[in-house]
Amino acid sequence: MNDRKCLRCSGTRLEAGVLDATGRTSFKLEKAKFLTWHTSDIEVKAFLCLACGSIELEGDVKKAMALKPE
Repeated sequence: MNDRKCLRCSGTRLEAGVLDATGRTSFKLEKAKFLTWHTSDIEVKAFLCLACGSIELEGDVKKAMALKPE
């Protein structure tokens, strides 16, 4: 069960997916740790509202916190 609601219209019919680009679409922290075992790419998930067409983006918070300098 998914309790996610559209941020624009509060609709509940959201379809999960990804943004398509050459390669994978990702987010990079402006200030990330320099030497780490992780790549600096943070995966971006997308959700399309089937009621209004709005697209919501969501990033991997755990990975972002691991890359953030202390």
